[in-house]
Amino acid sequence: MSETKGHFERGRWVEEPEPAPAAPTAGTPDAHEQIEEAARKAGEDLERAINAWAESARKALQKR
Repeated sequence: MSETKGHFERGRWVEEPEPAPAAPTAGTPDAHEQIEEAARKAGEDLERAINAWAESARKALQKR
């Protein structure tokens, strides 16, 4: 039988929650590279979307 961690509080047993798993740190070189790559890709995607919108607007103006 496993025992749960806890303590008595006002005569009642109160279970202590399990500690949350440690979050990965952003200070590792791999994490920095992943963040930079994701930011670079997001910038490229944004640039493509803006260029496509601008081209669409140019074509719409030429049709007038």
